Amino acid sequence: MQDATEHPIPALTGVRAEILDCVQSNLAVLADHFHGAGTHLRLGSKLSSRWWPGPDGLPTVDPPVEEELAEARRTLGLSVGERTTTTGARLAEQARAPGEIRYALADAHEMPWLPYFGQQHMEHSFLLIAPGSADGPWTVVDAYDNDTQWGAAKPGSWTVTPAELAALRRIDLYEITARPEPAARPEPHIDHAPMADYLAALDRAADRERALHRLTGDTWLLARSRRLHALFAADGGPLDEPTARHLADWDKLVTQAYVTYRRVVRGRPEPAGTVTRLAELLEADRRIFPAPAPAAAAAADPEGLRDRIARVVGAVLDTDQAPLRAGDVDLAALPGFTSFRMVDLIDRLETQLDIELDADDLVPENLRSMDGLCRIVRSATGAR
Repeated sequence: MQDATEHPIPALTGVRAEILDCVQSNLAVLADHFHGAGTHLRLGSKLSSRWWPGPDGLPTVDPPVEEELAEARRTLGLSVGERTTTTGARLAEQARAPGEIRYALADAHEMPWLPYFGQQHMEHSFLLIAPGSADGPWTVVDAYDNDTQWGAAKPGSWTVTPAELAALRRIDLYEITARPEPAARPEPHIDHAPMADYLAALDRAADRERALHRLTGDTWLLARSRRLHALFAADGGPLDEPTARHLADWDKLVTQAYVTYRRVVRGRPEPAGTVTRLAELLEADRRIFPAPAPAAAAAADPEGLRDRIARVVGAVLDTDQAPLRAGDVDLAALPGFTSFRMVDLIDRLETQLDIELDADDLVPENLRSMDGLCRIVRSATGAR
């Protein structure tokens, strides 16, 4: 594998990879490549404390890949094609147009340009650029930026031989293209979801090494997402002093969590206070990054679209409209929600509002959320 930093596209300069996760970082490269420098900061429009059940039984704040791709569709002016799954060996044998770019996800354990190579299994993104000849080397572009216990991962591009590519036993590929113009700058979306169950699960887990490994990764993700949101809110400019101090506190927690984890790995007693400090910072988030008040939300919706959408949703799902008007609601949790009702809801919204929703926006992350429905309807109507 050789360095290929002279490859002209897509450029890595200007991407704030140090505040992005391993899925976002290469979406950011494409966003700036297609729509101009700084577009990637729009990924920070959403600030969330939401968590998901992990495959190992522990909760995690690491969002599913499809949710992150949905955010790219919503905020970055990108269209994301269907996923195709292959292997590195089969990919090297397939005909590709020279210079064709694909967004790829595979196991970092099999990627020789990363310090995780042969060390840790984790899903990781990169951009894969087809060679100019059937047996020529491929180009990998990867903007990921992180220090690890095995060394530093830094943004760069590399040439990868067909033999090296064949070491990737599974690759998920997406064709990502630009919409004609970037979406309007999104409104901030702040979701301070309840975290008590998440905190309790990590605090009480019997396998402390596994729980602290999860906590270390999650605090890293939370800290980066808060800095990304702060930079989005400041439009890339300087941060006010309270926000800067709060972000510094998040960085300190990342260090605290890692030190705690490493001590337990070495068989030493677990220092107390990491989960408690995480709970304190999540609570402080509410003060530093306040969710819009209902009145502010109404002022930001002069066309009254949310009220009209709430009437349609209330009628289709046979539910009270007041909570739908007041804030975000998980529609899938309502008794009347089914996939058939959702199809009916889409049809009624398009008919009654005389709009056509963008097919790229019709993803579960938008359709199961009241705020998601409002966003895609505003996009279809051109409302700001």
